[in-house]
Amino acid sequence: MTEHIYTIKPEEERHQGGVRVLLARAFGHTRMQRAIYRMREGTPPVPELCFVMTNRHDLVLGVVRNYRVKVGESALPALMLGPIATAHSHERMGLAARLIDHVVARARELGYAMIYLVGNPDYYGEFGFVAENAQHVHIPSLESGKLILGLELQPGAATQMQGEIISDDAVLLAQLIRQR
Repeated sequence: MTEHIYTIKPEEERHQGGVRVLLARAFGHTRMQRAIYRMREGTPPVPELCFVMTNRHDLVLGVVRNYRVKVGESALPALMLGPIATAHSHERMGLAARLIDHVVARARELGYAMIYLVGNPDYYGEFGFVAENAQHVHIPSLESGKLILGLELQPGAATQMQGEIISDDAVLLAQLIRQR
């Protein structure tokens, strides 16, 4: 029996080719037209919360990214998890689960209060993401049938988050200042 060794590591520039292929295969080339992608447009992901999973040959088999978001008037730090994808050849092997567990633990260490995502409650519920934690938030123009789920990293955070989920303006402002 062959032993599979997979490593979770920070996403780096050298991984971009593999990441682009994974995301295109997982979500299609029209993914940029979806509301969740438009919300993240122009906002860089949080570098310390972007990870790839590679094999022993450094081939990218999985990726997860996170973006800072602002929810209504709340000052609590929140994230939008996604995209997350794994190679079709390695589906149902637990790679996505390992990436999710890793990023949730890291976000908790960094002091984030909430993580949101848009996805299947049956799958993401296994990690604690539930619709009840996102019942008072919304994403503008979210496609019909799409469900926002939330995971509290700090007790009571979900009750303090109400309103529209948008890209974190502080991140956008910092990006504009760096460009000058």
